[in-house]
Amino acid sequence: MIFKKNKYVKHVFSLLILASCSSTSLNLTTSSDEFYTKVYNRDLQDISSYNTFNKNDLQKIQNIIDSKKLSQNEQRDLKLLKKNYQKILKNNKYQIELNPRQKYSKELIELIYQFNLPIHIAWDESKSNVIPKNLLQKKIDGFCASLYDDSLSSINKEISKSPGAILVIFSEEYSSIVKNIKSENSKIYAVKYNSDNFLEFAGEILGINLSKSRFKKISNLNPNQTMNFKPRSRSDINQIVMLLRPQEFKAMIPALRYHGGNKFKYVSFISSLQDLNDPLQLLDYEDSYAPISIFLSRKIQNKDSTSIEYFLEYGVLGEWLLNQVFRQAGVQSATVNGATGTIFYNSSTCNRREISLKKISSDLFST
Repeated sequence: MIFKKNKYVKHVFSLLILASCSSTSLNLTTSSDEFYTKVYNRDLQDISSYNTFNKNDLQKIQNIIDSKKLSQNEQRDLKLLKKNYQKILKNNKYQIELNPRQKYSKELIELIYQFNLPIHIAWDESKSNVIPKNLLQKKIDGFCASLYDDSLSSINKEISKSPGAILVIFSEEYSSIVKNIKSENSKIYAVKYNSDNFLEFAGEILGINLSKSRFKKISNLNPNQTMNFKPRSRSDINQIVMLLRPQEFKAMIPALRYHGGNKFKYVSFISSLQDLNDPLQLLDYEDSYAPISIFLSRKIQNKDSTSIEYFLEYGVLGEWLLNQVFRQAGVQSATVNGATGTIFYNSSTCNRREISLKKISSDLFST
C-alpha cells in the first residue's frame, strides 16, 4: 500500500485502528438492516460459502437436518457443516498478524466485517507481507496451488474427457505455462499467437489457407471448368484451448468460428475473465467453456454486476482469511462453496480447489 497524501494516510490508519478493535458486538451494531435481511434469507448454498457467520444459521442447518428427504451422505455433510459453524461461533477471539502496508489491507478489513466474527488484527510494520501481490497467479498460504494452476487442472480434466487432437493457442504472456496443458488420451499442438489479423491467423492454424491453396492448384489444371468450393478446416482437431488475454480472446473466438463454426469445442483459461467489468461481457464468449465457480454463477444470475477480476481477487482474499479462521477454530475438514471454486479444507494438509468449467450461454444470466 502506497501512502501519497497525509489525508489519505489518516483515513487508512483510522480504518486500521477500527479493524484492530473489531469484535462481534461491534460488527452487529454497525450492520445495516439490509445486511440482516440478507442473513435471514440465506439458504444452504449461502451458509456453505462460509463467508459470513450468524447464530441463525445453526437453526437453519438443524431444520434441514430434521428433514426426512435427505440421504445419509447429505445428513453427514450437514452435521459436519453445523459442527464447523458451532466451533467457529464458539471461539471468542481470532487474531491475524499483518503489515499495515500490506497491499490488500483495506479489502481484508471489509472481509472481517463481512465475516461478522471477533477477528482482531495485530499490525506490525516489521512483519513481511503474507499475501502475494498477484492473488491469481501466486499460491496463497494454506492452499496446494494458485488459482491459475487450479484453472489449468480444470482444463486438463475437461479436455481429457474426449478423444481427438487438441489445439492450444497462446500469447507470449502465457508461454511459460503451455507445457502444463496435458491430455490423457489426445495429442496436443501448441501455436503461439503472433499476428494482428485474427481472421487470417485463424484461417492459417485451422488449415483454411492450405485448403484454398490446394483448390487453386487443382483449378489451375483446368481453368475452363467451374468447380464449387468450400474451404474445409482441419479434421484432426476436436478441441481448442486458448491461453490469451481478454481482448485477444474476444477477437479470437469469432475468427475461429468464422472458419470452423461449431465444429470445435472452445475452452478458455481463467485469464479470459480478467478485465471484464460487467458479467454481461461474457456473452461475447457464448458457447465456449470458462472456469466459473457455482458461487460466481449464482451472483451473475442474481444480476450482481461486478468486475470479475476484482471478484476473483476478493474471493482469494476471503479464502485466505477463512483458512485462518478454520485453523484457530479447530475445524478439521470442510467443503466450502467458495467464490473461486469448491474448496476442500483439511487441517492435516493443504486446501484443494476445484473449478468447474461452465458453458457460457444466455442461461447463465437467468434464474
